[in-house]
Amino acid sequence: MKRFYYVFLLLVVSIFLFTSCALEEIELKMDPTIQAPIATESITMSDLVDTEDIVSSLSESFGSDATVTQKSDNPLTYGVDLKIFDGQEILVKIAPFDFSSVPADEYTLLTSPEPLASFSGIDLGILEDIKLDSLPATLVVTNATGVTVDATLTSGGSPKKLTSGVKTDLADLFNVENDLILESMSITFASESTAYATTTIALLVDFPFEFTITDDVELYTNEDEVPQEDIFGRSGEDSDVLSDILDDMESLILHMDYDNTTGLPLKMEVQGWDVENNQATASEPETKVITVGEDKTVEFNLTGLIEDMKDTVPFNLVFTVILPQSETGTLNMDGRLDLSLWLDLGTDITIPIPIRAQ
Repeated sequence: MKRFYYVFLLLVVSIFLFTSCALEEIELKMDPTIQAPIATESITMSDLVDTEDIVSSLSESFGSDATVTQKSDNPLTYGVDLKIFDGQEILVKIAPFDFSSVPADEYTLLTSPEPLASFSGIDLGILEDIKLDSLPATLVVTNATGVTVDATLTSGGSPKKLTSGVKTDLADLFNVENDLILESMSITFASESTAYATTTIALLVDFPFEFTITDDVELYTNEDEVPQEDIFGRSGEDSDVLSDILDDMESLILHMDYDNTTGLPLKMEVQGWDVENNQATASEPETKVITVGEDKTVEFNLTGLIEDMKDTVPFNLVFTVILPQSETGTLNMDGRLDLSLWLDLGTDITIPIPIRAQ
C-alpha cells in the first residue's frame, strides 16, 4: 500500500507543478514491481509411492511360494521369504534314502535351471528407474542341523554363489532387470545331521530400497491440473490495464518458499504452458535444485518466458518435481514437499497525464 501511496503523491505533485505551464500533456515513467501469488502445494511421499502396489508387485515377481512382509517402520523396507524346497521334495531328490538313514555326502537337488523370480516384470511405480545399492539375501535351512545348502543364481548371465547361513548381496542381479534363475543347488549332510519332513530350504531377501537413481524420476507434475484460465486473468478479447502492464514487462521472477523433508535433494522445473493448445510453450524450462531442509527459498528467473506470455492467452505455468539422476539415499516416506509460489513482475510503465493550459 505504501508503494501506491507514494506513486499517487508523485502524481499530485507533478500535476500541481505543471498546471501553470502551456503544456497539454506530460509523461510519468515508473518502474514498479507487481507481486502475484501463484499457488501453494503440499506433496507427500506417501501419496506418490504406493506401498501396496510395491508389495503386490514383489509378490507377483517371486510367485505363490513367497511371502512379502514389511520389515520395519519404514514403509519402503520389505522382506521376501521364498520357499524353494520342502522336506518331501528334498526326500525325492535324495532317494532311496530318508532323513534318518542318509549317508554323509553331497546330493544334487537340481538337474536343470529353474526360474525363482521375474525381476524384468517388477513394477515399482515412480521408483522404476532406480538401481538398488544393496539387496541382502540368505539361503536358510529350517528344522535341520548339520545340513549345508549351496546354490548358484544368475540373472542376465551374471552368476552368484550362495551358501546357507551366509548373507549375499544380490543387487547386481536385481539391477539388470532380468529373470532370477536358480542354476544349481546341492545339499550336504554331515555325519551327525538331522532333518525332518518339516525341513525347508528358503531364500530370504531384504529390500531396503537404498538406491542410486539412474535417470531423472518425475515425482510430481501439475500438467493434468493446470487451470484453464490465464495466470494473470487475461482473456483473448480484452485489452485492459493489466495487458498493457504485461506488454511493458522487463523481468519475471518466480519465488518459491519450501520445506523439503523427503530425505533427498530434488529439482523443480518450471515451464510455460499454452492452455488452449494444451502444450508447453517454445521457451526452455527453468530448473533449480531443491535442497533438503525447512524454511528454504529459491528463485526462478522466468524472464525468458515473457515473450511466450505476451503471445499466449491464456498462459499458465507447469511445475514438475524431479528426483535427479545419481542421487543416492532413501526416501523418507513420512516426508513431504511444501511449496508456496509467487511472481515478481518488473515493469517499465509510461503513464500519459493530460495538463490543461492556463
